[in-house]
Amino acid sequence: MGRGRGLPATDPAPAGAEPTPMASERTHSLSVRSPSGCSTPEAAHKTLAEGRRMAFTAIHPEHGRLDATRSDLGCGLDWSQVYRVRPRVSLTCPECGWDVHAKRSPRRARYFAHNPGRPPDCQLSNESVEHHLLKLELATVVRASGWHAELEVRAPDGSWRADVMASAPDGGRRMAWEAQLSPITLDDLRERTGRYTDAGIGVCWVSPRDEGVPWLGAVPAVRVTPPPQGVAAWTVADGIAQFDEDRGAWIRVDGTELGVFTRWVLNEQLSPHPILARYRRIYLTRGGAMARRGMIWTTARSTAAEARHEKKRQRQEAWKREQQQREEEAEERKRQEEEARRQEEERRRKIEQEAAQAEARERHRLLMIELEAERKRREAERREKEEQARQAEQERLERERQEREAAARWWAELSVEQWRELVDAVAALSLKEKSARAAPRDNQTVVEYAYGVPLYAAGRLYGVVRPYPASVPRWSFHRSTRVFVRNAREAELVIEQGVDAANVVHFDLPDYEQMHLC
Repeated sequence: MGRGRGLPATDPAPAGAEPTPMASERTHSLSVRSPSGCSTPEAAHKTLAEGRRMAFTAIHPEHGRLDATRSDLGCGLDWSQVYRVRPRVSLTCPECGWDVHAKRSPRRARYFAHNPGRPPDCQLSNESVEHHLLKLELATVVRASGWHAELEVRAPDGSWRADVMASAPDGGRRMAWEAQLSPITLDDLRERTGRYTDAGIGVCWVSPRDEGVPWLGAVPAVRVTPPPQGVAAWTVADGIAQFDEDRGAWIRVDGTELGVFTRWVLNEQLSPHPILARYRRIYLTRGGAMARRGMIWTTARSTAAEARHEKKRQRQEAWKREQQQREEEAEERKRQEEEARRQEEERRRKIEQEAAQAEARERHRLLMIELEAERKRREAERREKEEQARQAEQERLERERQEREAAARWWAELSVEQWRELVDAVAALSLKEKSARAAPRDNQTVVEYAYGVPLYAAGRLYGVVRPYPASVPRWSFHRSTRVFVRNAREAELVIEQGVDAANVVHFDLPDYEQMHLC
């Protein structure tokens, strides 16, 4: 990877900027005790964890905006003039307008806490610990760069609210530093960036996420890494790049301390650069891993190197096009000569081809006569087969009709009382065997069960009642399904048609005539 400290050192600083940073410079922003009272990143994190609903700004009725991170609160007041004074100073939240009061955490961090009953949607009081920590770090490095820093600055018309607003000592420039931790769409981020641009304010979006920053490279942004244990400085892990003119590609620069990066940006030694379309796949490492970026922070020298390389590439492309044109012209001349030879050969072959074509036409005529005779023969065979199939289908339909009528007569032998008697007998048997009552679903005969009525117990097929004996051989259900009939006479009829006697159950119920005799 590129070394973060070397990038601006290879580029001339713009007019009026600070001298180019030396490689030995370091920004230990959290190693110096800040007005909030935290001397290390760990202490700052613990302090913030003690007051998740804290805010660092408030509105004073006389002095206006207060900033708890500044020694004079940003307006020439001492902390003792708002902290634990009686009567209590009437302070309000700049975001929601709710009453707040000055407070210190157990670790002596200064902040403003909402009075009970605050609106639940106040953005300042709902920000995460990580958000607070990053805002404090950004404010610290901005101030260390010699610029003024204000937290939670809102536009007069409410169109934007900067986490940290950096202002040049002479008041000539302003730049917003936004700590972006929550998910946001690229369209929303571009719209918010446009609002800053319309107001003449620069912006840099800062994310501490290790991964999942899809908008990195689409707007002026960097990804930062918090300091590990025992290290004071945050570093920029992604978002800075330098152009390698030999390779004709951008290479990411990582390892730059956040304080150094901030100073370079504020001194205009680094600026956001929209990468030319051809170069938007940048090297994350010199070994070859790449990612797509549309915008990076870089120096004027790298921007100029990209422009030079693009002009060189365009000249090379123009030369290639000229070479290609000359080659195409030579190829065209060669093609015309070959075309002339081909036409001469074509003329000689034409006479031979005409004779061959006449012979071929005669062979084709004879072949067509033969094919037509074959087609007529096959057509006759097809009509004969279709007639046979039609007759077979009519015979099948007739057999099915006769079978349906016979099955209807088979069921006509049974009265409603006899049907209910048979179904009740099967249901009693199923209760005994399955502990579930077997019953038909719709009292309709089913062709696939040889015009019998299927009964179901507990949602599964239990057996078939009175299949029509003559239809049984056409179906295979009887090989594994029980068959229920009224008496031995009916059982004998279905057994004769191939039903395994072990699968036949009869209840020795009388026939219709026997019932009347009784």
